[in-house]
Amino acid sequence: MLDIHALRVFLEAARTENFTEAGRALNLTQPAVSMQIRSLENYLQVELFEREGRNIRLTKAGHALIPMAQQIVQLAISTEETIRAANGRVAGRLTIGCSTASGKYILPHVVARFQQLFPDVRVTIPVVPREQVTEGVCSGSYDLGVVSQRVPGINATYIPFFTDRLVLIAPISHRWARKGRIQPEELFTERFICREPTAPCRMRTREALAALGVDASQLNVIMEIGNPEALAMAVEHGIGVSFVSLLAANPRLMLGRLAIVEVEGLDLYNEVELMCAASRPASPVQTQFLEFVEQPQNRMIIDMLAEGRLV
Repeated sequence: MLDIHALRVFLEAARTENFTEAGRALNLTQPAVSMQIRSLENYLQVELFEREGRNIRLTKAGHALIPMAQQIVQLAISTEETIRAANGRVAGRLTIGCSTASGKYILPHVVARFQQLFPDVRVTIPVVPREQVTEGVCSGSYDLGVVSQRVPGINATYIPFFTDRLVLIAPISHRWARKGRIQPEELFTERFICREPTAPCRMRTREALAALGVDASQLNVIMEIGNPEALAMAVEHGIGVSFVSLLAANPRLMLGRLAIVEVEGLDLYNEVELMCAASRPASPVQTQFLEFVEQPQNRMIIDMLAEGRLV
């Protein structure tokens, strides 16, 4: 009989194309991953991966196994959770892929509160690019996703999670920090540090500035940094100013190292949503989590976290 655990290991190895990375995601050693894959290959009497040193690549049989393995693993998980739920016990696994910088500040707080009520639920939060979250939700590898930008053509359901405020930050000693508010045209007089061009934060900022008649492509961008915490640190050191999620800037704002600079007429917000597959029934654990998020008292806590009023 097919081993469910071996199939889960296979799916992770197929996703990462690296036994070491698969082991890291599953809290297994690389030899343990290799052993599980070899055991599965011996049982099926096929090779699932071509091995060239440390590199692996799916064989034709491996590609064919992926959709069936996903269905088997998902059915096993759903069966286990449904039977436990019928007995009044909420237990199982919940994997929530997170692609937003702000989401990783909010999600652990929400999950911690959820697990206080349902301690038998084990939650995993991979922080990965948006494309990987979308692929994971659609394939069933992730139960839910946290995204701030929808992918066109994807059959998914989106549920409001929180509103992320984007702010212009400067060092506390900067002339703009002393003024507190600037006119849009003043943006052209300063050096900027930005996220990568495809980051939702930067794209939303570009749209909002365009509505004020400011062409963001004409700003003096001297540096691009993919990590929002590193970006806030660079601003603190006086390298430039930046538009960034309030959640990423908040630790340094609270320490008095950065200041928020208001731009006349500019209100910057980014809607962050929970994404789930529309074509696949929600598991009992997934349903319980979504109901938990929608409860008024939890909505209030999430809003307070997003506004930086609760840490």
